[in-house]
Amino acid sequence: MGGEGADAATHHMRGDAPDIRGFLRRGSFVSVAARIGNDVSGYVCDWDGNGLLLDVRDPSGDPAGYEFLPWTSVERVSAG
Repeated sequence: MGGEGADAATHHMRGDAPDIRGFLRRGSFVSVAARIGNDVSGYVCDWDGNGLLLDVRDPSGDPAGYEFLPWTSVERVSAG
C-alpha cells in the first residue's frame, strides 16, 4: 500500500465512504450473510453491541417481518 505517483489514488479510501454509524444508520438498506447460510436483506431498525435488528424484505421487496441477528451469527453486511 501507500503507492506513489498515478497509482497512489487507487490506494486511498473513497471520499464518500461511510463510518459504521452511517453505514448502519436507521433506514439503511443492507444485505446480511449469516453464518448459518441464511442471507437476509432489509432496512436497519437498530443495532448495538449485541447485534442488528432488521425490517426484513423478501426478494420482491415486500415486508417479511423483523429479525434480530446477533453479531456472532453475522458473517458479512453489505450496503449500496
